[in-house]
Amino acid sequence: MKKPLIIFCILFFQAQLLVLAIEPFRFALFSDLHISNDNLQATEDLQLAVKDVNTLKNIDFVLVAGDVSNSGDTVSLKLAKQIFEKSKLKYFIVPGNHDIRWNEKEATNFNLVFKNDKFAFSWKGVEFIGFTTAPFTKFSNGIIRDSDIEWLKFSLKNIKSDIPTFILTHYPLLQGDVDNWKIITDLLQKYNIQAVLSGHYHRNVLLNYDGIPGIVNRSTLRANEAVGGYSIYSVSDSIRVYEKKIGQPEEEWIVLPLR
Repeated sequence: MKKPLIIFCILFFQAQLLVLAIEPFRFALFSDLHISNDNLQATEDLQLAVKDVNTLKNIDFVLVAGDVSNSGDTVSLKLAKQIFEKSKLKYFIVPGNHDIRWNEKEATNFNLVFKNDKFAFSWKGVEFIGFTTAPFTKFSNGIIRDSDIEWLKFSLKNIKSDIPTFILTHYPLLQGDVDNWKIITDLLQKYNIQAVLSGHYHRNVLLNYDGIPGIVNRSTLRANEAVGGYSIYSVSDSIRVYEKKIGQPEEEWIVLPLR
């Protein structure tokens, strides 16, 4: 991203900024892996991404933003898990629509394989929360279930209002993507949410949820390129997001201040 766009992003989200300084850390984000038995390239792309991130010495953990499999079958989910377990880093994962609603008969497989479909943890004074945004049926919009909304309220309630917090979802929180997005963004407004991180679009995009940055991340799939890739986040007094193509240097594409 060129400097004018970086400056624009900083100005765009400068309202109600606080000067914050935390102990610096970095994490990787994988999204839209689409592992399946009949797509060896998708499996190879994930294997190469895990191998690539293992070569980096300053990454603390990995977030996975859903669509781990292409059709939610147990074989593909277990294969993805086996690949993740070759990582030197702990990973935190949420499902996407392909994981739990692409095949209604296999809608519960994700929880059986990964043991959960949401998470909350702290890292160096920063909170991370991830939850499910999958649809009720295959081709409908995403939705956050009432039970997950109550879980999110409880998780946020235990966080002091000034603590920097990141949210992970599969779908971006927009009309046309998630039907009850407004309930979630209204809730998040009450807390110090630094950004909502997501996937689903298979490309890097900056969104705005009523003043909360929404950062959409690329897929691990190579698509029409020579290699796949993933995202790297660097958090200190700012949030720097890099695209990391396999075997290539990181390319910074956005900088936002801590709010």
